[in-house]
Amino acid sequence: MKRRLLILACGLVTLASTAWGQGAIVDSNRWRHWDFSLQTRYIASKEWNGEKGSSLKLDDDLGWGFGFGYNANEHVNVGFLMSWRAVPYEAKVVNANDPTDYLRYSNWLDTGTLALTGEYNVLTKSLTPYVNGAVGWTMLDTNIAAGTDGFCWWDPWYGYICDSYVYTYGSDEASFSLGAGLRWELAGKAYVRAGYEYNWITVNETPGFNVVRFDVGLIY
Repeated sequence: MKRRLLILACGLVTLASTAWGQGAIVDSNRWRHWDFSLQTRYIASKEWNGEKGSSLKLDDDLGWGFGFGYNANEHVNVGFLMSWRAVPYEAKVVNANDPTDYLRYSNWLDTGTLALTGEYNVLTKSLTPYVNGAVGWTMLDTNIAAGTDGFCWWDPWYGYICDSYVYTYGSDEASFSLGAGLRWELAGKAYVRAGYEYNWITVNETPGFNVVRFDVGLIY
């Protein structure tokens, strides 16, 4: 992950130098306009160990999202985002009374996040560094069956009908992020944004995640 962050930093520096050299940096006109963006977020694989030799490994994954925000002035943008991803994982579950008795399995971890966002653009130019943050709610679904439940209803054509469904282990958690990067407004009201974020949730002993993001958007 450190290598990818270094590559990202070098790319942003090169982009900024090229833009300045070509005279492509002009005054921004984002004030009192809305931003709409399609977002990507890359998270590298991560592994951590639990008690009694239990472990969990998440594969690397590319998540998606979209967001919108209002530019209160040339510096401050406040908005909303929605993001999601499905991460393959491998887990080792150990019997608490017998460490030699364990089970390995794999599945998909589905996550979805709704968050309020804030961004501060350092310069009033079309190319500017930024810092950002978000506070939201993240839904986690392990796709591990936790049981079944049923329900019945009366249909005027077919009479009394019953059905069942499987529910899974998961939780809803408060989530947070902090980041920084570079934003470049292009001709025709388009812009691109690239940067780094650190994301974390309120599950006990759950580590945070380093995230590389790249967005494309429109100013309206």
